[in-house]
Amino acid sequence: MSKLSAGDVCWAQDPTDAHPQRPIVVLSHDTHPFSATDCTVMCIGTSAGKYQQTTPELRDEHLNGISFNNTSYLMPWALYTIAPGSIMNGKTKGELTEDGRRLVKKSLISLIP
Repeated sequence: MSKLSAGDVCWAQDPTDAHPQRPIVVLSHDTHPFSATDCTVMCIGTSAGKYQQTTPELRDEHLNGISFNNTSYLMPWALYTIAPGSIMNGKTKGELTEDGRRLVKKSLISLIP
């Protein structure tokens, strides 16, 4: 598997075990010191529920090369280090736009009190 860049959006085996697979945003892989075994990701979900304040909606203007059928949200508290082999190579892959990158950064910063 080739290394993914920060901001890539793709499908992986669900690290939360809530579903068989889920979309993720790559936070670190190609620059990760243990990239052969580790890839740091943020999960994407389809509901915000009571976490609406810290779960920003991921809109089409935040994405290039990929779109979702359902309304999707960044899950900044759902950060995982996963094995690169758990990323679904055959699934659609896209990337964040500059607006999408700002949204990810803002959502991570919002978690710091």
